[in-house]
Amino acid sequence: MENKSLDAIREEIDKVDRELSVLIQKRMDLVSGIAMLKAQTGKDVLDKSREEEVIQNVLSMVRNQEYKDSVKKIFEYIMQCSREYQKNRIREQNKERYGLIGEKLAHSISPQIHKELFEMTEKDASYQTIEVPKTEIPDILNRLKNEGYKGINVTIPYKTEIMAYLDTVSDIAARIGAVNTVKIDSLFEGYNTDYYGFGKALDFYGFDCKNRTCAVLGSGGSAKAVAAYLEDKGAAKITIVSRDPQAASLKFQELECSEINNFSASGYDLIVNATPVGMYPKTGFSPLSKEQLKGASFVMDLIYNPVETLLLKYAKELSIPCANGLYMLVAQAVCSEEIWQGVDYGQGIINEIYEIFRKQSLS
Repeated sequence: MENKSLDAIREEIDKVDRELSVLIQKRMDLVSGIAMLKAQTGKDVLDKSREEEVIQNVLSMVRNQEYKDSVKKIFEYIMQCSREYQKNRIREQNKERYGLIGEKLAHSISPQIHKELFEMTEKDASYQTIEVPKTEIPDILNRLKNEGYKGINVTIPYKTEIMAYLDTVSDIAARIGAVNTVKIDSLFEGYNTDYYGFGKALDFYGFDCKNRTCAVLGSGGSAKAVAAYLEDKGAAKITIVSRDPQAASLKFQELECSEINNFSASGYDLIVNATPVGMYPKTGFSPLSKEQLKGASFVMDLIYNPVETLLLKYAKELSIPCANGLYMLVAQAVCSEEIWQGVDYGQGIINEIYEIFRKQSLS
C-alpha cells in the first residue's frame, strides 16, 4: 500500500464508495418494504433483538480487529437511519392521501396549494402528482383506492375519459361533460369544481355576469364549465369563439359560435380565454390579436403560467381590466377539498392561499 500514490489510493476509495452507495440504496429499498409491512401489521419500528443480530452478523465478517469498533459505529448509524426512514414512511402511509392525475404534470403547483390548505387546517394529509399513460386509465381508480387514496383531481387529457369509470357523476359535471374531481369511497363519485372555481374568481374580481355579453375562447372542457356557469348566472349573450365553429356548434348547440379569425371583442363585457394558447412553455402567443381585443370591458385568461400571457399584455396595453387563472386554480382546489372533507372552508381561506401564490409568482 505504501508504494501507491495518494491519488491512486483515493481513486480506489472513490470506487469503493460508489459501490457502497449502490448497496446502501439497495438496502434502503428493502427497508422501505419492511416499513410498508410494519404499517400494515402495526409492528413497532424498533426491534432491538433484530438490530443486535444484524450488528453481530456484520462484526463476524470483520477480519482486522482494529476496524471492529469503527465498523460497529458505522452500522449502528445505518440502523438509526433505517429506523428514521421507516418512521417517515409509516407516517406518510398513514396519512390521508390525495393526488392529481394527468399526462404531463411536472409544472403543476396543485401539490403546493393543497399542502398550504392542509397546513392552514392542521390536517395530516398528503397530495401527489401522478402521471398516468392513457392505457392505465381503466384501472387507475381501483389502483389508487387500493393504495389508500381518498380523492383525486383529474386534468388534461382525462377529464372526459375518466367519466366512464365512475359510479356517480354530479349534475353539473354531467352537463359539462367533464370531471376534474373524484371522491374515492365505497363508490367513485365525479364532480366538476372548475365550474365553481370560475364563479368564485368572478366574485373575487367583482364581475357580475347577469345580463352581460360574454365570449369564451375555446370549446374544450374548461370552456364548457365557463359557459355553463355564465348560462346559470343569467348572462345575456354567450359566444363560443373557436377555430372550428361548426364543430363547436355541435357541443354548444344553444349558443352562438364564431370563427376566431373573424371575431372582434368590441362591445363584449367579458372575454374568457379557455384555450391553452399562450401557456408555458409555448409563451408569446395569443388567441386574439391586440386589434381583435379592442373594445372589451374585462378579460380573464384561465392560464396562470406565465403570470402575464400575451393576451393579458395586450389587455393592459389597451387599459382593459384583466386577470389570470391563478385565483380560479386555487378556488377549484379548495372546492375539491370541500367535497373530500365534507366541510365548507369559505372564500376567506381561498383568498389567503391565493395571496401566498400571487406573491410567489411575482417574486
